[in-house]
Amino acid sequence: MINTKSQIAVTSSSARVDFALQDAGILVGIVGSLFVLSGVAISIITKINKIVFIVDGIQDTLKLHASNAEKIKDLDKRFDIHLQDYLAYKDANLLIHVGLADQTKHKWERSEDEFKSIKTSIKELQGFLMRTNDFKMRE
Repeated sequence: MINTKSQIAVTSSSARVDFALQDAGILVGIVGSLFVLSGVAISIITKINKIVFIVDGIQDTLKLHASNAEKIKDLDKRFDIHLQDYLAYKDANLLIHVGLADQTKHKWERSEDEFKSIKTSIKELQGFLMRTNDFKMRE
């Protein structure tokens, strides 16, 4: 048997990393850009949070206004009911007033007719008494 040894060409195991000035500038640029990007991201997130807070406030205000609108609608319905009751009451009182005025006018006309007939009767009695007795009429 033949023993053959194979050898592999290997370089030294110590790996050396050399950074040049240009590499450091690139690294600083990358880190600086990351800081700027994170600052922009934080700024955008802050603005979005402010917008969300404002929108939440607007939603609360709209809910309050909707609640107030319902209350106003309820008050309007109750006012309409009271207005209808008032109009019916006013119409009823107007009819009663007109009816009483007509009734009073009718009674007054009847009374005038009665007074005329009584006056005529009194005149006839006075004339009769003047003819039959010595009755003197006083004015």
